[in-house]
Amino acid sequence: MALPVFDYFAPKSIEEACAALASNPDGAKLLAGGQSILRVMKFRIMAPELLVDVKAIPGLRYIEGDADTLRIGATATQSDVLRCDIVQKEFPLLAEAIARIATTAVRNTATVVGNICVGHTASDPSAALLALDAELVVVGPEGERIVPIGEFFVGHMSTSLDVADLVREVRIRRRNDKPGMAYLAHAGRAAMETPLVAAGAIVSTRNGICSSASIALAGADETPVRISRAEEALIGCKLDDVAILQAAAIAAEDCSPDSDVYASGEYRRRLVGVYVRDALRAAASRVA
Repeated sequence: MALPVFDYFAPKSIEEACAALASNPDGAKLLAGGQSILRVMKFRIMAPELLVDVKAIPGLRYIEGDADTLRIGATATQSDVLRCDIVQKEFPLLAEAIARIATTAVRNTATVVGNICVGHTASDPSAALLALDAELVVVGPEGERIVPIGEFFVGHMSTSLDVADLVREVRIRRRNDKPGMAYLAHAGRAAMETPLVAAGAIVSTRNGICSSASIALAGADETPVRISRAEEALIGCKLDDVAILQAAAIAAEDCSPDSDVYASGEYRRRLVGVYVRDALRAAASRVA
């Protein structure tokens, strides 16, 4: 399917990019890797008048880690993230989420930041970063601000970004408690498609008892979501099948999946219970 007609601009700085977005607040969109936005344009979900390509802006393709934080720049590709040793060793949930996206050719071009900025409810990186309590560094005409990813998604294909904002980097706090992590997804369709449902789980224990838990879902609500009631149900419990099954049942109860041509909301709800259960089992088995 042919793309709709649009203008193209390749700024050389973040300031130029923000100014271009501000000049056309109703019709301009950012382009990073292009794999997400071009796809939704082909299906006429979006039809921007202007694409502002940030790939030419120097200094945005990086993955850096200091003692406390991992930073992923706006134009770092998904393949860049997969090759990062810190991601593989400390954030396997993110690696598992990205590895299941489409094909190597797509991941070599697509960016993590571009993917989450589309705001798709079934975005694999979005759910993984939500489970990881990531923060986004957002730059706009008024300067820079930090946005917790839990405040970033406001609706299907909708984020909290203002019209002239861009996400400069993603920040993930490095942890010392050596949690177990797992990400599982039900593709249900062709490999190029988003999952019907996906679940990311992170658990930590102290003396055999769950001390912290994080459960995030993709494809199970209007946006990627955390299931706080299921997380709270695990705290203070031994991570056995009784606790895990209870948390999975709560997750299935608390999500609000839609029906579409691929699956009913009720089928997705049942999948949530299955995938949260299996993700928690896998995460519990990996606790150091």
